[in-house]
Amino acid sequence: MARPSEGLMNEAGEWIAEQLSEEGLMVTSGFVDLVLDMEWTAIEEGIDPDARDLVVDAVMAKMIEENVHVGPPPDTLSTDGIDTSQIRPVPEQFVEQVLSWEDDFLGFAGVRRADVAG
Repeated sequence: MARPSEGLMNEAGEWIAEQLSEEGLMVTSGFVDLVLDMEWTAIEEGIDPDARDLVVDAVMAKMIEENVHVGPPPDTLSTDGIDTSQIRPVPEQFVEQVLSWEDDFLGFAGVRRADVAG
């Protein structure tokens, strides 16, 4: 079972972050890359790539396990430091949106997740 090429996934991460930005969700391509890496790890561990709910659940579990949180960009915070009340766990919707845009990207590239994973 092989992941898509590193070059393709790097391009996907940048493109997905750009799409999310256009929707008003400000995330870095690094965050998108993290979600995609967690997704492919879950698939490699045996999650059915076509079972979206299971993939999202697996990614969310990894986010919790690794204590990944989201919050406002540091330059928007007060000069007194980080207001930790604004930092929160990653919403499941963020993961779902990343994976949905990945579906589109892979489709444009002529790649089916199940074909790569299988």
